[in-house]
Amino acid sequence: MQELFDFKDDNAGTTARAKELRELIKQYDYAYYTTAEPLIPDFEYDALFRELQDIEKQYPELAAGDSPTQRVGGGLLREFVTVRHTVPMLSLANTYSREEVEDFDRRVRELLGGEEYRYVAELKFDGVALSLKYQNGKLALATTRGDGISGDDITQNVKTLRSVPLSVEPVEVGGQPLSDFEVRGEAYMLEKDFLRINQLRLENVEKTFANPRNLTAGTLKLLDSSQVAQRPLNMICYWLYTESVKLTSHYENIQLLRRLGFETYEGVRICDNIEQVFKFIEKWEKRRSELPFQIDGIVLKVDSLRQQDILGSVARSPRWAIAYKYEAEKAETKLNSITLQVGRTGIVTPVAELEPVFLAGSTISRATLHNIDYITSLDIRVGDTVIVQKAGDVIPKVSAVIPEKRLENSVPFEFPEYCSCPLNGKLIRPEGEAHYYCDHADCPEQARRRIEHFVSRNAMNIDGLGERVIEQLSELGYLKHISDIFKLKEYRSHIAAIDRWGDKSTDNLLDAIEKSKSQPFHRVLYGLGIRFVGEGAAKLLARTFRNIDALSSATKEQLLAVHEIGKKIADSVINYFANPEMLELIESLRQSGLQLEGDSAQTAASAAFAGKTFVLTGELESLTRTKAQEIIESHGGKVTSAVSKNTNFVIAGGQPGSKYDKAVKLGVTILDEASFLEMVQE
Repeated sequence: MQELFDFKDDNAGTTARAKELRELIKQYDYAYYTTAEPLIPDFEYDALFRELQDIEKQYPELAAGDSPTQRVGGGLLREFVTVRHTVPMLSLANTYSREEVEDFDRRVRELLGGEEYRYVAELKFDGVALSLKYQNGKLALATTRGDGISGDDITQNVKTLRSVPLSVEPVEVGGQPLSDFEVRGEAYMLEKDFLRINQLRLENVEKTFANPRNLTAGTLKLLDSSQVAQRPLNMICYWLYTESVKLTSHYENIQLLRRLGFETYEGVRICDNIEQVFKFIEKWEKRRSELPFQIDGIVLKVDSLRQQDILGSVARSPRWAIAYKYEAEKAETKLNSITLQVGRTGIVTPVAELEPVFLAGSTISRATLHNIDYITSLDIRVGDTVIVQKAGDVIPKVSAVIPEKRLENSVPFEFPEYCSCPLNGKLIRPEGEAHYYCDHADCPEQARRRIEHFVSRNAMNIDGLGERVIEQLSELGYLKHISDIFKLKEYRSHIAAIDRWGDKSTDNLLDAIEKSKSQPFHRVLYGLGIRFVGEGAAKLLARTFRNIDALSSATKEQLLAVHEIGKKIADSVINYFANPEMLELIESLRQSGLQLEGDSAQTAASAAFAGKTFVLTGELESLTRTKAQEIIESHGGKVTSAVSKNTNFVIAGGQPGSKYDKAVKLGVTILDEASFLEMVQE
């Protein structure tokens, strides 16, 4: 692979290298995100990506709009612009019965006057409908469905989706190149990614999302595309429209979308009659739990585009398509007991221990009960016959009680006074909160969860140290606290002697632990598991304060001066570093060689704009707005979209708008681009 990393610094060579890198990364993105067949290791991909970033940073004129580097997002929007759809985005008529599907087929047959026809059967992804418009092969506009007539322009957000091509190579149809066209599909999230995000929110005592669709919809409407880029969204495409070439078949269009580089579902089927349609429906009703994403039914479409035009539409639904919706997956079972699950922050979650029941492709024996308020609202009691549901929510939950099957001697559930851990710490419920907490600092359940969080992918990323291994090593006494992770090498021979371990597995684990010491400061900080400090807050704090010592001694006022750090986070950080045990942990991690300070070049100047608010207006010459914002935030300032009396500086480029006038009126200091850059260099 060495030849991929060498290029000449002359302009022609650099231009060619940038083009080569864009093509390589585009090829690797398609293989990784669309076909799920990675072509190169992650470290080689990352090296190519960084090389392209460096070239575009050094030569901004080479930063093409369709470059893969644009997927990181950036830039804040004040609001979304509404755009009218070229072709209305119609909603499908829904049905839950076989009879109504047969009626649909009868109407199609009658309206086509005896012509032969066939159907295309597709999975109905439970996602968010989007429209993508390409001009000259490049993504020009992405919009939401909206009311079907008009939708919101979310182009910058959609550009962060790696399954969406930023540009495509023209494909010929009937000898004519296809370069101007519209694609429609569903943005969605894999269940495993949804569960991971919700688990992180639970650990940070944040409200969880209801289901993958809601999370996807909310993410796409964020006004900061850099936040969208951090969430693993995908897009499945199923509709193609163009006026530049003649298209004839919906099924062939799906194959054409695949050739253009879009993600499509390969399980799409041609059905020559309605009986084949019902076989497809029945197949996926039984197997939908095997899918890594959520579907809520099957979509049936007439294949011929000419026949679609003949059938037309009624109201806002096409006559040539219908959606068969599956019923929510539920099961009836007995609630044997309610146990407590303790998280890393001490939060105690009640869990329903159920009589095992088969639901959505798996046997369910446990389900979440959320908190005491949820239990009380449904009056859930031990011994009740309950309904367990796994529909919109991926995590099984008890959704209802069957009162007529309740035992006569049942009593309302009362939350235990003490934790279920061996130390039996007292459970407390802070005023205004929904959860109980175990207040014992040495609670072993909390310790295990803290270790699991510390070694997780987004923190220290220690491969091989999963839940079962942590439990195994904890029970043997080798792993009780986070700091013990870096002392496991002292027990190498003992671990290697454990059944199913051996020398190779042990050395792999110890190598992964040693490798984790190079993780940057913000990952270590996130891994500490400070309450309310998620990945984003950890990055902000690490960027603002030069090292762990500066952060630990920060005052509440200094913390609140950091953009997006509120009272809850500030109080939590102060309380964390006021705990002598946490200070001991940090000192132990320091002795183990972990990175407890950020990049010196950045952190040395990170507080230069601390507490200062900036507004950008007009066209900047040498900086993009995104880059200007990054500079401000890296120096401790924050960028807002509106000028007010609290604004400290307005940076004005060419042709400034009303923000400039308001700044003059309010007496806000106005900087041109050169003056701003001088401030940065001081």
